[in-house]
Amino acid sequence: MKKVVIVAVALVSLLAMASYFSPHWTLYRMRSAVESRDYKAFSSYVDFTSLRNSFKQQMTGKGGDDRADQDSGNPLEPLTRAIVSGLAGPLIDVMLTPAGIIEMLGAGKPGVTQAVVASTVTQVPNISVLPDMKLSYRGWDNVLFRAEGLPEASGYFVLQRQGWWSWKLAAVELETATK
Repeated sequence: MKKVVIVAVALVSLLAMASYFSPHWTLYRMRSAVESRDYKAFSSYVDFTSLRNSFKQQMTGKGGDDRADQDSGNPLEPLTRAIVSGLAGPLIDVMLTPAGIIEMLGAGKPGVTQAVVASTVTQVPNISVLPDMKLSYRGWDNVLFRAEGLPEASGYFVLQRQGWWSWKLAAVELETATK
């Protein structure tokens, strides 16, 4: 009986550790896919629909962002916001390809850079090695990560759990302005 309890505790401990380290394994697999330039394998770790929606909500100020609720007193602000919303959606759809996402990961934080735009045209990222990433858990099904050494205001990539062991890059938290 004592042996069965020991085996059960060991098995549960191993399963808990495997579940805990599974996002690290996903990042390792993403890094390996980038290094081998296997963009199809890399794409299997990205939920493009969720990632694009997350990016669009934050870029256009929709979805609970307090920037959208601030009234600057500028009478053209609603028109400007409507134009940005109308243009941002299609542009984000075009930029968030495997090459564009790899360029963002290469920068270590989410955001549109000149390299992301250039990779949209070529569909080939300019980098072949991702920086070391710092992970932090935000509950059972969300893990935040970005390059080590960046300040907290730099934004995060968000891995979301897909079942017990697998994770996908499914959202971003864009850089916040420091006041």
